Amino acid sequence: MESELQARYGGKVVGADEAVQQIQSGWRVFVGSGCAAPQQLLAALCRRGERLNDVELIQLLTYGSTQHLDDRFVGHLRHNSFFISDDIRQAVCDGRADYTPIFLSEIPELIRHGQRGNQAMLLQLSPPDKHGYCSMGVSVDVQRAALDRAKLVIAEINPRMPRTCGATDVHLSQIDFLVEADYPIIELNVPEPDEVALQIGYHISRLVENGSCLQMGIGTIPGSVLQFLTDKRNLGVHTEMFSDALMPLIENGNITNRAKSVLPGKTVTSFVSGSRKLYDFVDQNLGVAFHPSDFVNDPRVIAQNDRVVAVNSALQVDLTGQVCADSLGYRFYSGIGGQVDFIRGAAMSRGGKPVVALRSTACEGQVSRIVHRLDDGAGVVTSRGDVHYVVTEYGLAYLHGKTIRERALALISIAHPDFRHELLEFVKQKHYVYEDEQVWQQDLDHYPKDLEEFRVFGGKRLLVRPLKATDERTLQEFFYSHSEETIYNRYFMSKQQLAHREAAKLCCVDYQGRMALAAFEVEENAERIVAVARYAANPRTSIAETAVVVHEEYRRLGLCRYLLGQLQRHAQGQGIEGFSSEILPSNEPMLSYHRKQGNSLVYSAESDTFAAQVRFAKK
Repeated sequence: MESELQARYGGKVVGADEAVQQIQSGWRVFVGSGCAAPQQLLAALCRRGERLNDVELIQLLTYGSTQHLDDRFVGHLRHNSFFISDDIRQAVCDGRADYTPIFLSEIPELIRHGQRGNQAMLLQLSPPDKHGYCSMGVSVDVQRAALDRAKLVIAEINPRMPRTCGATDVHLSQIDFLVEADYPIIELNVPEPDEVALQIGYHISRLVENGSCLQMGIGTIPGSVLQFLTDKRNLGVHTEMFSDALMPLIENGNITNRAKSVLPGKTVTSFVSGSRKLYDFVDQNLGVAFHPSDFVNDPRVIAQNDRVVAVNSALQVDLTGQVCADSLGYRFYSGIGGQVDFIRGAAMSRGGKPVVALRSTACEGQVSRIVHRLDDGAGVVTSRGDVHYVVTEYGLAYLHGKTIRERALALISIAHPDFRHELLEFVKQKHYVYEDEQVWQQDLDHYPKDLEEFRVFGGKRLLVRPLKATDERTLQEFFYSHSEETIYNRYFMSKQQLAHREAAKLCCVDYQGRMALAAFEVEENAERIVAVARYAANPRTSIAETAVVVHEEYRRLGLCRYLLGQLQRHAQGQGIEGFSSEILPSNEPMLSYHRKQGNSLVYSAESDTFAAQVRFAKK
């Protein structure tokens, strides 16, 4: 530093105990957040705490020392958090600390307008550069608003705090007292994802396209999603926070941020939590831009990026789609955070996909997280009108724009199998669904996800996947799109209706003896069936009867051949030895298919049908 700057710096340096002497009773004191919490200043404040009265300490997220929560500070120091971490959860539940539920994007305004305005601020900064600018380092979040509001600013200067880029600068002129410190920045270690987290991560990763913009928080599930993105290209990041799991995708070039509209070329965040390796990674890294929460979490800003995939967690989801994410009954557990900010921002983003992820059970499998109703006292963080995708280890359910019946069936299909029956019985009693719904009977544990793929037919990109019980309405729409000739050739009769009971049976296959594979045209989040191939096995003969329907607009693209080929490979794995089918003489497309395949066709005058049979070659 220049000599004048050194003099200014030196004139502000005091001990921690001397600095906190300036804090007065009745003040509201903002404390630096997360891994940037100023540990020395908090310790000094606690040494003085019993000589103060009714001081409110506000903080976004608490890591590190929680000495100020001790009983001896009751009436002296009172903690108020915008998000509940493990460190303060018990204190909140015991009534020794407060929790303020609020969207993360709105906290800065809450502070600036005085409702939670602070008189003092304690924060941790990097040393100043030659121009006198320090850096907030690993946490910017809501600190800028608190800094602007405070009439007393006390800063720890820690050489281990990285200098980060973006809106992180704090000039020495903004600081009243400096306390020199030298201790490691708080680190958070996220455990390796278990099999359940990996399954959830896999399902979510299928929603990520090349060019998607990611919001991923801390925890095992977001980290597991990132493990499955190594084949994606040109990804972007706009997220309130990230951890170590993001670094490999940046270093390997999967994340370039070039497709973003907001700060293109930059990974945008407001704070990071992780290891020293992560802190070294963001140190003076021009590719990572730290900005305040009222910018990063503003849904209008988020929505400017295309294809935003926002992943947030939940504690419970009820069968209408209401999401509880901050409490277990009357026990407050975490916070609203940025969930609604990013769900709404992603929903407004062109091609965006808001995702709520949760394990299907809690308490070692004894409790379902997909519930018929939220627990007493549980709060709704994300409304049923906001929710889009819900994901568990059993798959994903798309709820937006769906009826209560469709939502309930979709959520039951991704609930743990042990709870599907009772969930279905509840919605039957409430008349949310038909009384004869059978979705719980579908053995989703045998769902052949290896058959899911996007494939191009005649220049048209289609999704190929097995049918699910929740496709009932889509299958009905497929039926009503047919010509009279197509219906006659498929059902061997004129048919005016595909009613609920029949459609449900056609969809509710067991993926072993009864199987159906469909091709879907996908537009945004809407799916339209354009072809279905199915088989039903005869256990006495090991031969399965097949049927195929291809929409008139999608014929001669190879769909029939491909779907039957995939069905054959799957059937052989189930011990089925061949396919047979009956074909009307008027069904020229299917007759032509079998002739081209070299399959024998035997005409029966009695039934006026052709019989085709194919024996599979032994593997």
